[in-house]
Amino acid sequence: MSFHLSLNTETVMTAYPDDPIIVAPDATASEVMLLMQIHKSACVLVCEGGKLVGIFTDRDALRWMALQSAANAKSRSDQPIGELMTARPASLSSTTCVGEAIRKMSAGRYRHLPIVDGNQLAIGVASVNGIVRYLVEHFPQTIYTLPPQPGKVPSEREGA
Repeated sequence: MSFHLSLNTETVMTAYPDDPIIVAPDATASEVMLLMQIHKSACVLVCEGGKLVGIFTDRDALRWMALQSAANAKSRSDQPIGELMTARPASLSSTTCVGEAIRKMSAGRYRHLPIVDGNQLAIGVASVNGIVRYLVEHFPQTIYTLPPQPGKVPSEREGA
């Protein structure tokens, strides 16, 4: 199968999505950060009635801590995550092709995108790690033969 054909026909569900870690909007910042630490996850999805309403990522956590630090305020770990999350996040449909997921992640500079079904229920999280794993496993010749600096070809062969 060709590189382009595969990226435009296989869905994002084949690109090793993470299982979603779901919290309610009233979960506290400390609860959410503990969940992220336990699950070694860089994001949680915030859902109400099962439907995606927001995302809280490691970037959101850093931004929140920086604001607390800049204001010399004591960090409110009991603050509801609904106040700290990114509301109405960009998301992917479970039928989105891998190529479109890569384009959307690149354009928005996202490292994680929620994957939702037709009813806006969170069913997974597309991550940069999963996409890269997919590319390496499906296209090893293309990936492993890339030069260290694309666009620059060495003038002479390396090695013995």
